[in-house]
Amino acid sequence: MPYPKATVLAFAAAIALVVSHGAASAQEPFYAGKQIRLITHVGPASGYSVWARLVGTHLSRNIPGSPAIVLQSMPGGGGLKAANYLYAMAPQNGLELGAVNRLVPTLSIMGAAGVAFDSSQFGWLGSPTSESNLCVVTKATPIRSIDDLLAREVIVGTDGVGSGLHIFPTALNAVLGTKFKIIDGYKDSGDVLVAMDRGEVQGACQSAETLLRSRGDALRSGEWRAILQGGLARHPDFPDVPFIIDHAKTPEQKQVLQFLYASQSFGRPYLTPPKLAPERLAMLRAAFETTMRDPAFLAEAAKLQLKVSPISGVTMDQMIAALSATPKQIVAIVAKLTGSGGAN
Repeated sequence: MPYPKATVLAFAAAIALVVSHGAASAQEPFYAGKQIRLITHVGPASGYSVWARLVGTHLSRNIPGSPAIVLQSMPGGGGLKAANYLYAMAPQNGLELGAVNRLVPTLSIMGAAGVAFDSSQFGWLGSPTSESNLCVVTKATPIRSIDDLLAREVIVGTDGVGSGLHIFPTALNAVLGTKFKIIDGYKDSGDVLVAMDRGEVQGACQSAETLLRSRGDALRSGEWRAILQGGLARHPDFPDVPFIIDHAKTPEQKQVLQFLYASQSFGRPYLTPPKLAPERLAMLRAAFETTMRDPAFLAEAAKLQLKVSPISGVTMDQMIAALSATPKQIVAIVAKLTGSGGAN
């Protein structure tokens, strides 16, 4: 018995609605209605956290589906705890991302103690900036030149053996013969700067950007003095501060210092755990690059006095590959100097 025409039309409309809903669901972005945890390795006073809050806010808007991005601090080991977690324990679906220590790539290449990750296997999204390292001392400290650093002890604070605050002065002691006395144990880099204010330590070797943002007034007034700078190039705001690479006495020392400070060029790197689906990694990389050009992001960065000079995830892959090709004897020297050598 044939169905009435009205019934057939209603049935067809229902089928069309179901098909249409299914197609819409298939096209709905993965991140719609979801939340991303952006894991940092430092406390809220660190430059890493300042960048993470800024990047997280604007990256959210540029990811299809506009997921909420929530910061979570996972301190420990100068950033090793967070990197190890992201490598081995974080979900591999893109719902947890990392804002990690810029030393993560080189520590992996050196096989540093405590490293349980291969940095080449992360999904690198990129970095919003490159960095320089600046060694500064307080006005009360009788250190005014690199010659003084070679002749006198200066007490510097750090937030753990895996951090740049610890690694750079340790290496400089061995390569150049500086006399930094290193005091570990501070919670994060912000606490180290407070310790300088209190006179607990005399100085620190830290990101030039962080120092300018949080203690630029102290540097401009002379309350703090910049004594030495390191990186792959001089920082434009400190043209007269001695450049560490210039003080290498042999070609080997120069190679060692160049490898040591290469990590500065990674700036404030962002990554996904390994084995993320290629199409999702590509989408996140595109969202990150869009964010770096976003007028609202650039305006807020300028307001915070942050300099945006982005590096793409593809470029970071290439940089890590180039560092991995460094002669093994140079890598071994840096690993030994920084106490980062692994079992092999």
